[in-house]
Amino acid sequence: MEPAPERQCDSWRRSCTPSERGGPVSDSFGRRADDLPARRRRDVRLRRRGDVTVSETHVKQRDRGTTTRTGVTPPFPRLMFCAAVREVLDDYRINRRRSLVDVERHVRLHLGPFFGRRRMAAITTTDVRRYVARRQDEGAKNATINRELSVLQRAFTLAIAAGTLPSRPHIALLREDNVRRGFFERDEFESVRRRLPPDLADLVSFLYTTGWRWRSEAARLRWTNVAFDVGEVRLDPGTTKTGEGRVFPFTAELRALFERRRAVTRERERELGRAVAHVFTRPNGDPIGSFNKAWATACRAAGVPGRVLHDFRRTAVRNLVRAGVPERVAMQLVGWKSRQMLDRYHIVNASDLVDAARKLDAERAR
Repeated sequence: MEPAPERQCDSWRRSCTPSERGGPVSDSFGRRADDLPARRRRDVRLRRRGDVTVSETHVKQRDRGTTTRTGVTPPFPRLMFCAAVREVLDDYRINRRRSLVDVERHVRLHLGPFFGRRRMAAITTTDVRRYVARRQDEGAKNATINRELSVLQRAFTLAIAAGTLPSRPHIALLREDNVRRGFFERDEFESVRRRLPPDLADLVSFLYTTGWRWRSEAARLRWTNVAFDVGEVRLDPGTTKTGEGRVFPFTAELRALFERRRAVTRERERELGRAVAHVFTRPNGDPIGSFNKAWATACRAAGVPGRVLHDFRRTAVRNLVRAGVPERVAMQLVGWKSRQMLDRYHIVNASDLVDAARKLDAERAR
């Protein structure tokens, strides 16, 4: 059965072009296309719906207005700061981030007392600036304030991702200029090491060569991470700050160091009557913890007061680069993921600078 003539006509009108349908084609203002200037005819695209032709722009504007009038946007809940920050702490726990303790302290001591009774939607950029001003008046450094603002940023980000907040205010971080530039020259290191007890001296010797983080990596190093047969010390994935594994091949000094530590460990196991799992331990078999007093005393006696253990990371990378190790390889050995760290600590290849000076002399000698 063929469709009714009226339907055939409607179908034909929808499928054919304006010229095939006949009759003048007009825009949304009723002006015929033939009456429009040539430039206007090029810019305006006409579209026919049934017997009425309107511009596509007019259709889109009308449809948007209809959607706005008829669409229903679900209301956002009254999200409080205390609830939003709990999501941040849960996120840190789920991802097992080591800075969870620091975040809890930031919230408990500073962010909570200031924003605790506020709704997240009511926190503005002005409120954030007032918080920054208060913390600066309290003597907090810019780096500390930035860590606290990062927690606030994370709270907004998680709330927006969960659909409980439409937007967030602009939170500008402060400029930080607290980059330490301490390096250990070989004679300075030897002078400090001689003034430390043997267990601590072995630990700082390991740090001087590898540049690993002392508290979370070197002090927690176990004998299961040391492979004498292949000649390497490694960190398993998930045990480092970046979450990635790491391998450092033995140097002659490292092999001698681990052999000495193995003899010390076996002697302590016989005395204590139990296994000692860590490489760097105290006489009672416990892993080495903080030794700030002994370290500060040794540095003052060696004539280099104010040095910190983190200086060994910069020192190790600089020594590797000076020895001709490619920067990418040096970064992998110490656990740096970004090339920006080399720029941040002003670590350059000394041989490249010498070559540049020689090229300059050769150019001037022509």
